[in-house]
Amino acid sequence: MSSKTLQDAQKMREAMRLKFTYRFWWRMQWEQESVAAHSWSMMLVADYLLAKLEELAPWKYILDTAKVYSLIAYHDLIEAETGDEDVDPSNQENHKQKNENEKAAFHSFQEKLPTEIQKKFEDMYSEYEERKTIESRFVKIVDCIEAEFFCHEMWELFTTWTKDFHEELRLKHFRHFPELTPLIEDIIRDCDEKYYRKKSKLC
Repeated sequence: MSSKTLQDAQKMREAMRLKFTYRFWWRMQWEQESVAAHSWSMMLVADYLLAKLEELAPWKYILDTAKVYSLIAYHDLIEAETGDEDVDPSNQENHKQKNENEKAAFHSFQEKLPTEIQKKFEDMYSEYEERKTIESRFVKIVDCIEAEFFCHEMWELFTTWTKDFHEELRLKHFRHFPELTPLIEDIIRDCDEKYYRKKSKLC
């Protein structure tokens, strides 16, 4: 019988499948990004936005940074089981179904993890999805900004997007951190000037 360490190693491979789970891969085959890489990038963006908050609103927000990084590490872990779905307007039905798939897969996936991190996974995943804490709301902004920075000026990804859709998708998450709203507004404004307006003239 294998040791507990070797059993845990095999279980951790379930979580490590996230390394090979690609984000909206069917539209980004030329520059694939794994969900794990996305989470790593979020760590950097979190530091960037924490520094921004300290500059723009010193002492206004008291965030547990250890929880921030834990939320980032665990928030998409379920996608090792379910895969990812794009938020593109043409893919909205599949994206809605993704949420149902994740709920259905939650407990079976949790049981595949080593017992030492099963509760942590449950706590972090649930906190992020509920978005009632200041840290989970901040991490959602980190999630948005990371994706926007990574995809910025990849105009071929936004052929079905409009300014209205972009605003509806993103702006609502910034209401708890108004000092950071100009960041997403700058990105949407740039998309509008360089792409959305030109596209509307062609229609």
